[in-house]
Amino acid sequence: MTPASVDDDLRSRIAANFSEKQVVELTHFIAWENARARFNRGFDIQPDGYTQISN
Repeated sequence: MTPASVDDDLRSRIAANFSEKQVVELTHFIAWENARARFNRGFDIQPDGYTQISN
């Protein structure tokens, strides 16, 4: 439901901090994680606890 859009302000801030190659990589990983999360939600796959941080 989150729109897949980037406003000009965010695009400018990203460009000021990352190279063009880094922006492509960052966008790729964001898209991959989005696809993975939607796939898991579609099949009701629950987390296995691998990312839990214990103190």
